[in-house]
Amino acid sequence: MDIALIDDHQLLTDSLKAVLSASGHSRNIRTFINADAFLLSAWHPHIIITDILMPGTNGIELIEKLRMHSYTNTKVIVLSGVTDVQTIRQAIRSGAAGYISKNTGVEELGECITAVSNGEQYISARLRNSLLTTLFTEEQVVFHLSHREKEVLHLICSGHTVKEAAYKMQLSVHTVHSYQKTIMKKLKVNRTADLIVFAMQKGLYNPMHPGSH
Repeated sequence: MDIALIDDHQLLTDSLKAVLSASGHSRNIRTFINADAFLLSAWHPHIIITDILMPGTNGIELIEKLRMHSYTNTKVIVLSGVTDVQTIRQAIRSGAAGYISKNTGVEELGECITAVSNGEQYISARLRNSLLTTLFTEEQVVFHLSHREKEVLHLICSGHTVKEAAYKMQLSVHTVHSYQKTIMKKLKVNRTADLIVFAMQKGLYNPMHPGSH
């Protein structure tokens, strides 16, 4: 099994290479200091283990580029210190087969590699708990917002004023303002800034894909 390790911290990739080689996971492991260096290599390993935050192409962008360039037999595992729910969800949606924290042990990394190489998906137990908690919270919040309220929320979060949102939705300013007040009451926030932060934290608004619901 061929494995590519992509991280701008060379000490980490060198250490992982030594550990994975010693544990028998692979005899062919290559390290890259960033995603762009890997893409230039035109190598198609069985598994890529990559960080999220890197100079140049980040981990999410790498996963999307791999999908565009027909790396159909290559599985991607994200190994990152970034463990917020939105990033995990975005990585999985983009095509990552596994996501584990850099705080994890070598044993769990081995479990992840085995699971992914067998065609399964793998997320660290600790991260799974966070995802489940957020999922239940988010479902409760989304359930209580009407379609119109969701529209108003997305427009406000993407920087539109109440007046601009009203024009875009072909509603009166008074109506949109009423929607905003209702949304803030339901989500238990008092300021527009707090509303935007709450919406991002709960996955109700993604600045990278503002049109998504």
